[in-house]
Formats: sequence, structure tokens, C-alpha cells
Amino acid sequence: MVSLLAAVEGPQPLVILPHDNPDPDALASAAALQYIVRELAEKDSMIALGGIIGRAENRAMVKYLNINLVPVKEIEFGPETKIALVDTQPGRSNNSLPPDVRPTVVIDHHPAYVQTESIPFVDLRDQYGATSTILTEYLRDSHLTVESKIATALFYGIAAETQDLGRESTPADFAASHFLYPYANKRRLGKIENARVPREYFRTFRDAIEEAVVYDKVVISDLGDVLYPDMVAEVADFLLRLDEVEWALAMGCYKKNLHVSLRTTDREANAGEILQKVLGSRSAGGHDMIAGGKIRIDGNGLEREKIAVRVKDRLLRRIGVEAANPWDLV
Repeated sequence: MVSLLAAVEGPQPLVILPHDNPDPDALASAAALQYIVRELAEKDSMIALGGIIGRAENRAMVKYLNINLVPVKEIEFGPETKIALVDTQPGRSNNSLPPDVRPTVVIDHHPAYVQTESIPFVDLRDQYGATSTILTEYLRDSHLTVESKIATALFYGIAAETQDLGRESTPADFAASHFLYPYANKRRLGKIENARVPREYFRTFRDAIEEAVVYDKVVISDLGDVLYPDMVAEVADFLLRLDEVEWALAMGCYKKNLHVSLRTTDREANAGEILQKVLGSRSAGGHDMIAGGKIRIDGNGLEREKIAVRVKDRLLRRIGVEAANPWDLV
């Protein structure tokens, strides 16, 4: 904690940057870090938003927990600006950090992707299920008053990232959730978890089911164009519930990027490593059971279709599944 505060001290502005299209874990981690540096270092900061907040639960989280976000395009990254990356790392395609800007702080629960020796403060704990767990430990060790909205954000961040402590959770995640629960606002938490969704949401799931194809132990669905990138991850999580498969892959296009989400029930697999080999090391990342990435598409619809087929074929080869004799899910 002391070294974190030392890294951000000074008159320079602090920008907290989660990954693009931030999920609950990234949003909660950013909000908690903002609270900690404000209370302990008396330092103001802003949370930058790259991409959009698309998923209904995430929009509700921002609304009900008053998480203020500034579009990254409105921020000037000057030579004196201090940057704190949360739930992402430098050099990754999933954040909007300019390539010539070095961050001051990196806090993440993913494996180290680049050399970080030159960064003043780095805390990478890939054995944790959520970055929110790391920030919860900071909050607990600081002995600050546990503000209800911050506790609610962190509690939901851990729950969403680990699927209610059922996916890649560790004793640290359980301990953090246990610590946060008494302080969380259960009414606001309920509004977030049961956020209202538009009609298009159900259309996407209908199309995803109709397009889903099963190859032995893998189910794959190409969603075409999606309303927001997070929709791809939602569909991958949903398809993995099929009792006949061990892997689920969902793909969808948003603003000339093919977004890809991979899920598995195999705790011994490394979905992140597999997807990196499928998409490229800088285009994907993840953990043992969950991974995501994206590929830029500059061509027409035919080019997009070719890339989607290439992703499918590469994945099947990586996990040793034959592409022959597929069958439609419905």
C-alpha cells in the first residue's frame, strides 16, 4: 500500500484506465482505487472509459453506484500524466493506453504479458479470480471506512468475474466477498443483478442459439453484428451450460472488430493460452477457463466470414477436435 501511494503522489493528474468496454470487475477495481487514493493520498483522479458500457448490468452498476467515467478521447495523455491500469496491462489490445505512454501503476489478476520492471508499481496476481479481490485487500488493509457503494461494486465485481465464486475462485476471493458482504447495499445489488434489457437482447440470444453448431465437445456460435462487445461473452457463458460440451466459443462483430470469447469447463486447460495461439499473443488473453480477444476487420463481409472460419478451424485444431460431422444445436 505504501509503495502504491508513493507511486501516485505528486501534483500530476492521475488517470485510472480499466480495459475497454469494462466489465464489473474492471469498473469496481477502478472505483475502489479512486476511493483509496483520494482518501489516503488526498489525490483526485478520473476513470477513463475506452469503448462503451453495453451490458445492462454494467450500465446499472455505473448508474446505481455513481461511478463517474470520462471518455478516453476527451483525455489528454501528457508527459506528466500518471496512469493506473486496472484489470489490464500495457501492450494489450483491450485497452486505450497510447503505445508511447508508460503507466505508473498496473494492477491485474491476469498473467504477466510484458516486462514491467520499468513501471513504478506493479501488482499482478494471476492466482486470484478477480482484480476486485486485490483492491478489496487494499481497502481492508487501509483501515478506511468501507463506503457502501464501493463495497457493493467490489462484491459484484468478484461475483460477476467468478460466476458467484464458482469459476476460478480462490480462498482469497471467498475471503474478500465475506469481508464485503455486510457493507454492500443489497437493494442496489439486486437492481444491478436484475437490470432490465431491451427486446434486441432476446433476439441476439435467439440468433445465437439458431447459429450454434456443435463439433464433438465444442459448441461454436457466430453472432454476426452485435449491439455491444460484452454480448459475445454473455453468449459464450450461456452456451457452456450445454451438458454435452466442454468448450464454448462465441464470435461477434462490433465496429470493425471481431470479438471472440472462449469458455471451458476443463479446469486443467488454459483457455487464455489457447486463444492467444488462435488470435495472436497481443490480441487475446485470459485464464484457465475463460478467455477473450478481438481481431481487426478492415474488409467487407466476405473477409469477416473468412476470418471467423479461420478462428473456428484454428481453435478446433488446438484442442484436438475434428471439424467433420458437426450438428446444429437446434
